[in-house]
Amino acid sequence: MIFTKSLKSSTLLLSLGMSIAAVVPVNSAQAAQPGAYIGVGAGSAHDEILNEDESAFKFYGGVNLTPHIGLELGYVDLGSYINGVLTQDGISYELIGYIPVSSNIDLYGRAGFFDWEVATSFSSNTGTDTTFGVGIQAQLEEHLSLRGEYQTFLDVDGGDVDLYSASLNLHF
Repeated sequence: MIFTKSLKSSTLLLSLGMSIAAVVPVNSAQAAQPGAYIGVGAGSAHDEILNEDESAFKFYGGVNLTPHIGLELGYVDLGSYINGVLTQDGISYELIGYIPVSSNIDLYGRAGFFDWEVATSFSSNTGTDTTFGVGIQAQLEEHLSLRGEYQTFLDVDGGDVDLYSASLNLHF
């Protein structure tokens, strides 16, 4: 039931993002250009159930199919909680929609799925749930961009985890 609700929310977000990206004029300036990239990010994650904030990081790779649509695959470590006893991490699969603001700045939205694992020294739980977020990306140089982002991971072992991060991307 929760998966169905999350799937409906993700489908709505994906449709909205793709619709917005589709109506942006093709000749408008944009920072996101077609091609592959890799990136690394760090920030702070907040677990709603535990009501704790922890350091988090991620690394990822993606491909911008057009200046407005991209795909991304990444590893996300959402931190160690309860004095390091509990860890949360997983793999994210996401669609990204870019909206150009200027020749070197884009706003973007992301939505997809997160294959997560929550583990302690004596047990582990896994699942797949939805994730979505919004951010801003600035193209610093031809092959280098900087992101600031908010992302939420829904229903990770029964609760949501929010991630605020900054990332650096290397474009090919």
